[in-house]
Amino acid sequence: MLNQCWKAIAIIAPLAALAGCSDPQVDPAFGSQLRDAPVATIESLIGTESERLGVSALSVSVVDGADLPRIYHFGRSHERGLMQVASLSKTVAAAVILTLAHQRGISLDNDIRSQVTSLDIALLEGGDRPVTLRQLLSHTSGASQSGYPGYPRDSDLPSASEVVANPPRFFESPLTFDGEPGEFRYSGGGYMIAQIWAEDVSGKPFAELADELLFSPLGMEDSTFAQPIDDAEIAPLFVVGADAGFNIFHGVFTPVENSWHDYPEQAAAGLWTTSKDYARFAAALLDAASGASEAIPREVASAMIMPQAEMGKGRAYGLGAMLVLDSEGSVQRVTHSGANTGYRALFAATQGSESRPRRIVVSLANTVSGEGLNKAIVDGLMDR
Repeated sequence: MLNQCWKAIAIIAPLAALAGCSDPQVDPAFGSQLRDAPVATIESLIGTESERLGVSALSVSVVDGADLPRIYHFGRSHERGLMQVASLSKTVAAAVILTLAHQRGISLDNDIRSQVTSLDIALLEGGDRPVTLRQLLSHTSGASQSGYPGYPRDSDLPSASEVVANPPRFFESPLTFDGEPGEFRYSGGGYMIAQIWAEDVSGKPFAELADELLFSPLGMEDSTFAQPIDDAEIAPLFVVGADAGFNIFHGVFTPVENSWHDYPEQAAAGLWTTSKDYARFAAALLDAASGASEAIPREVASAMIMPQAEMGKGRAYGLGAMLVLDSEGSVQRVTHSGANTGYRALFAATQGSESRPRRIVVSLANTVSGEGLNKAIVDGLMDR
């Protein structure tokens, strides 16, 4: 499998570094220009900066209050074009997993090891201690494996259990629980355990479970956890491929041109969606937490945006979501960033107040240089 997985060329990072390439940087004035610009000029400002940075596809959705989203597409982006959102998958996956637990009456603080039947967690290093959904989804289980580089298209994909316990590539190790329980340690591996739990408890593939519990109820017709994705099966939707000629990701040099990697690590990084659909999800999350909607159980939404683990510098992690706190520890913003091979994504959302409306901004890019652009767009538009 190793040769098949890396027939698209994989070179360890120190060798790739010899390429000496650097990404163009966002104009320092761009964010403040967005913040102060009339709404009518936002599209032009973003388009100009996106083109200057060489971002070949960018999709931005903005929701103010209860208004319909303003959606902007640049380059190869299209309203039915899907992009990977990388770790923004965790927020959506957490909603799916927590909804399943809610429906089954399973406490977030129960030891789930006995409910995971396709993998013997006790055989993993450190797996002889209790493991809970709250720990896994708040990155406090002590699990290793911060993230994943994915697999080049047409590779043989390992199962979720193989990713965790017997990864096929020479530079990857089995997941371990070698961190201190209760302390924040970002772990995509922990989300893999939670994904496996959900599949074992429900008896359904994770993509099917997400369709049933979240995407269908919310009307998210342009979202899927399918891995690998099939262009023919998703029509009239289509994939907007990534462009990253000198992409170094998780220690591996893997160039892609109008292509992508597949991610069997669905809950951690495998969501395909649009900025519009993701904004719809973020709005439903805020509505559910405030009691304005029941599309997501209120108990689930409230737990997701409640601080569970301290991250420092005025930030905390909930269940699937990063939280920006004020000086008194109250949540001011719900957010998450994401980076897959070639793709970059960022969203932020705030409930609003009497003086400011609720606001949601989602920015998805298919190019590495989109990372700084996403941040400038989200910060600039959130601060308007």
